[in-house]
Amino acid sequence: MKSQSTGNVCESRYARTGLATLLLSALALLQACGGGGSGTADVPNTPEPTAEKGELFITITDAPGDFLAYEVDVQQLTLHRANGDTVQTLPFSTRVDFAELVEVSEFLTIASVPVGNYDAVSLTVDFGNAEIIVQDEDGNAVNAAPVDADGNSLGVVDMRLELTTSDLIRIVRGAPAAISLDFDLDASNEIEMANNPPLVVVDPLLLATPELEDDREHRVRGLLAEVSETDQQFTMKVRPFRVRSGEFGRFTVQIDDNSQFEVDGVGLTGIDGLRALAALPADAPVVTNGSISGMSMLADTVIAGSSVPWADANVVAGIVTARSGDALTIKGATVDFADGTHARRAFATVLLGPGTTVTAPGIDNALLSTQSVSVGQRVLAFGEFVDDQTLDASSARVIMQMNTVTATVADAQPLALTLGFLNGRQPAAFDFSGTGVDASMDADPDYYEIDTGALTLDGIDSGEIVRVRGLVNEFGAAPADFNARSLIDIAIESRHALLKAVWSDGTSMPFHSIATTGIDIDLAAARAALKVRGVPLPVIDSLDDVLLQALPAGRGVFAVKVRGSGEIHVYRDFDDLVAELQRQLDAGALLHHLSAHGRYNDINNAFTTVRAGFVFRAANDGS
Repeated sequence: MKSQSTGNVCESRYARTGLATLLLSALALLQACGGGGSGTADVPNTPEPTAEKGELFITITDAPGDFLAYEVDVQQLTLHRANGDTVQTLPFSTRVDFAELVEVSEFLTIASVPVGNYDAVSLTVDFGNAEIIVQDEDGNAVNAAPVDADGNSLGVVDMRLELTTSDLIRIVRGAPAAISLDFDLDASNEIEMANNPPLVVVDPLLLATPELEDDREHRVRGLLAEVSETDQQFTMKVRPFRVRSGEFGRFTVQIDDNSQFEVDGVGLTGIDGLRALAALPADAPVVTNGSISGMSMLADTVIAGSSVPWADANVVAGIVTARSGDALTIKGATVDFADGTHARRAFATVLLGPGTTVTAPGIDNALLSTQSVSVGQRVLAFGEFVDDQTLDASSARVIMQMNTVTATVADAQPLALTLGFLNGRQPAAFDFSGTGVDASMDADPDYYEIDTGALTLDGIDSGEIVRVRGLVNEFGAAPADFNARSLIDIAIESRHALLKAVWSDGTSMPFHSIATTGIDIDLAAARAALKVRGVPLPVIDSLDDVLLQALPAGRGVFAVKVRGSGEIHVYRDFDDLVAELQRQLDAGALLHHLSAHGRYNDINNAFTTVRAGFVFRAANDGS
């Protein structure tokens, strides 16, 4: 891959400083919630309603991890003001599968919030009934148990983020605000496969951005409220994830001539799709994926009516990981039953047949057949269950959904990629046998060939990271392996990044070198994660070190905490941070955690930070 003043601030006061607390609150979340045990969340005081209210769009997403499923119950989402007022923004406890959100942000709620500035967000998550499925080295799905750092089973976990002065949530009338919550699976979890069953050690890392992220795909699920052909838009009653009752606010989506629809099994494009949407009865189910610009969303794909896997059919959803004849294998499948219940399966088999109807948004059904469904394709399969793990779709329907490839460019023209993720899954999860016109032409994850059609390849060079959206080519027809509808050249150095490193037992030698010009961090013995927003690739996996440096002016907010001291030292100058880090190491302290926000340059392996936090253990502290 292309690759001035300082002060000692007590923790209670520090919790009001905002910016620096954001760095360390995530590093000590389990300590803050009683070691991660099963407690009961406090019910906050909600201020009396006022006439002055504004809208807040809340989305939720995550960075990638090695999970096929990560289902937990999100119980509360609370906003906090400096004066102590709190506002609940989530009307119901909501079951969330964060593994579904690796490459998409889901609208969680559109909340009506009293005007004012909010400087903290807290999220209450219950792991008591968590369903976490990981992949073993052969790509098999295995259930795992969540525990805290001491090996205790997890119950209710409270996560609180203090927002910086520049990142406050500002609610005003007539101008919607937004916050994007990011539960970083890779940085928040350590999988211990040696145990039976495997354990997932959870140390939650939650981030928040006061805007809708325009470099991520967004999804809205819910019911149809109204359609305006004149304005080329439709409004949805938001119901996130698998919520089947209540209303989580309303959101309006724009369409254009390229928006792809599937309405009651019929593929349409643009205004024709919108007209079909308008013909549906009130409260018809709708799922919309699209791109964000400012506070608006432009629909890329819309499925509606009977095309939505609602609670009136048996549906298997997931990604085809292998195909043999007319049998599709889906590892880590989601199953929705006709009675409205929901389940997970380590794997499921979908049987196709002559009576199977295959559809895809924006494509004439006559152009599709059962051969259109190939390995790597995301599908919704309708039918009847033959047994607990087999769905017979031979007289029913299979919907092919849009797919996302994130990869590095092997050859620019024609475009061939080295796969990083296909629909959020690592290449090892797939058996590409049978995808080619003969065995020698089967899809190769190290040289995954893309039919780019009329898309421009200007500026695409070997070694760069790209994201491609489209449909997998039909089974037995490769090359090409994938038919692209859109192509994005990702500039890593221009995107917000998060670096986190953890030394479980602490280390006295975390740096190769330390100077005011930069800190060369030794990552060889650390559990580390480098997240680049919108780039679900394991950027840091091949790195043994990274250079941490400040902006040219050396200004930022940098925090150093020594466990048990009751103090956190806050520095605004990088030179002062370096001096404090050296002082702690000279005194024999062990570094346990570091977390840094900024920009990562994959060419010179440098991370430029504007805020960072370090957690030490004193030399005489045996904890």
